[in-house]
Amino acid sequence: MRSDTVIFSGQGDHADPWHDLPATSAALADLLGPPGSVTVVTEVDQLKTALAGARLLVVNATAYRLEPVPEDAVFAATVADFLAGGGGLLAMHSATVAFPGDPTWRATIGAVWEHGRTFHPDIEPNLVRRTEVAHPIADGLGDFEVIDERYTDLDLVDDLTPVYVHASGPAVWAREVGGGRVVYDAFGHDLRSYASPGHVALVRRAADWLRGAH
Repeated sequence: MRSDTVIFSGQGDHADPWHDLPATSAALADLLGPPGSVTVVTEVDQLKTALAGARLLVVNATAYRLEPVPEDAVFAATVADFLAGGGGLLAMHSATVAFPGDPTWRATIGAVWEHGRTFHPDIEPNLVRRTEVAHPIADGLGDFEVIDERYTDLDLVDDLTPVYVHASGPAVWAREVGGGRVVYDAFGHDLRSYASPGHVALVRRAADWLRGAH
């Protein structure tokens, strides 16, 4: 049976020493659908097959490198094809660090981590505020608190319109790219992030929109 939602959970070249991606990917799978409706994939070469029939790709990955690897180009092509077919992409937290060899990744998700400039304070409670931007991913939702890292001074695209902000800048945004829909959520460092009811509600709402429910 094909899954409606596929989570790419990074490992090897798509992981780092600071993020427990298996744990946070499992948490995402639990909150995004009943058992059997979500597939977790850890290899780039598994993605294209896994995405057949899926409506949502969640990228929960990062990188501990500055140079490209051949898989970066394979991933980029797979994502471009998925979006061109009307798929939805949810990029979580450290996805801004992932795929440093993919020149299209910033334009796709709206931001990347710029080494030497971007940083985050220590994990702490954060108040995440809704902006005045009206969007289906936030309809009926308000501000929320989350214990997490606060990514600061990301390299943002020019046309970004945040739906949520934290004390240091944009935190969550939604956009349409290449025929599909994209949401970036700057939170999700560890399981404490998914203990926030407000954050969980936002992730679920974003997934609904990305799957085409709104």
